[in-house]
Parts: sequence; structure tokens; C-alpha cells
Amino acid sequence: MAGGNKRIKEGEFREWYFPIAEVLNWVRKFLGDIGYELLPPKPFGSVLPDFHARRKEGETFYEIVGIGAQHVDTAVEVLPKLIAIKSFLGDKADYVLVLPPINEYLLLEFFRQDEGKRYFVINEQRFAVWLANPDEESVWSFVGGSHDKLLSSFVGSVGRLAGGVPLNFLFTNEIARRWEEEE
Repeated sequence: MAGGNKRIKEGEFREWYFPIAEVLNWVRKFLGDIGYELLPPKPFGSVLPDFHARRKEGETFYEIVGIGAQHVDTAVEVLPKLIAIKSFLGDKADYVLVLPPINEYLLLEFFRQDEGKRYFVINEQRFAVWLANPDEESVWSFVGGSHDKLLSSFVGSVGRLAGGVPLNFLFTNEIARRWEEEE
């Protein structure tokens, strides 16, 4: 373990250890603190989200549904579940894959695998990918956003590279180059 922080593990890649239950509890608290009402757990078809919350502003309702994954290796299983939930709620809700803090290299590799298929699915479905850190009481959006401007104002954004280049630009160009090289 590095320094005085027992959550950081040094190795091939620096890793943080946060049990996903703790991360999800922090996200629920975060949503409640900014005015979202957590709705009772209810399955959408056979899929039970880790949280479902709603906020009303004037006559407008904002909904958010999320599922957590302990690591990018298990995040692959979450995407079909979010798609299934979206088939019930449609575009009226925001959908979030919640992860604990993860090494940026591993996260980028997760998006690059299979010629960027996961990234393009997440982008096409308008899902968000959050990195939540209970110790720092922070939530960062690596990809995606929200219909709710209030929520967006409280979620940090790391979906840009140095110089402000958006990730979708990076992935689109990288995948296009790979296709050209293969032809």
C-alpha cells in the first residue's frame, strides 16, 4: 500500500480499493444531498438497478438510474442491463455505470477494446460513466452527461483530455485510423 492511504495498491497499475457497495452508498447520498428522492428498489423486467432517483424542478421531472461495477472487467455485464432498463424508461431518464476510482489507462483500454465497441455503445445509448470516490466525496463523469443541469453542475467532468480534446474525438479518430490500416 502506498503512503498512508490504505486504499491505494501499487503494482503494474496503481489501483484504489473501494467496495462497490460503499461507492453506491456514497452516490445515493450524493444524489439525496442535491435534491434527488431515492425511489424504492423496483425491477425493470428482470433487472434491478442499484439506484433509481427522481428530482422535480417546476413541472419537470429528472430521473437517474444506475448500476455499479467493481471493476472494468465486470462493467461489461452492466451495459446490457442498462439497455434493458432503458427499454422501459426510454430517453426520459439518465443512465449511469458507476465505478470506483480506476486507473485511467485501464479505463481507456476498456473503451478501446473490440475497436471501441463499448465506447460507441455507451455514447450511442447516451449513458454516463461515473467514477465515484467516497473518501473524497466526489463524482466524476468520464463519459456522458445528464439532462439535469443541476446534476451536471455537481458532477465533475474528466471526459476531456489535456488541451480540452473530447474523448469521442479521440476514439472516433483512433478507430477510423485502425479501419483504414486494415483496408
